Amino acid sequence: MLKPLIVIVIFSVLILFVSDALLGQFSSLRLIGTGGNIQSPPNIGVYQDFNGTSPVSYVDWGSIEPGLTRNVTIYIRNEGEVKVDLSLDTTDWKPTNISNYMNLTWDYNGAALFPSEIAQIELTLSSSSSSDFIRYLATYDVKEFSFNIVINAIS
Repeated sequence: MLKPLIVIVIFSVLILFVSDALLGQFSSLRLIGTGGNIQSPPNIGVYQDFNGTSPVSYVDWGSIEPGLTRNVTIYIRNEGEVKVDLSLDTTDWKPTNISNYMNLTWDYNGAALFPSEIAQIELTLSSSSSSDFIRYLATYDVKEFSFNIVINAIS
């Protein structure tokens, strides 16, 4: 009766050791240095602060792992003379196919932004936790990526 128990314990320890080694091997593939340039029309100012004194044209997302999200707060001011609605887009993902595994959203509520009005906006970058994403990172030895954040104003 003791022999089967010893075999099970040894087998369990072996499985833990092998799975821990495999996870350690992939951990170097998970961290990705990231960043994104912000593009906006002349009538829209993008700032780091609510007072609109510190312009921002680049978001440093830091490191992100598959399945995690990062949030960055920006402040958008309507610097034009008419009210506008805002829209968000992304372009120029590098590497190109990484956009299949990443998603940028914001919490803008769609309300019109009046002249000189400032809106606090949280950008959220989400990465997939799929095994396809892990395999993509490993296969193409992806260490970092970049993309443009495009904020448009529709009057």
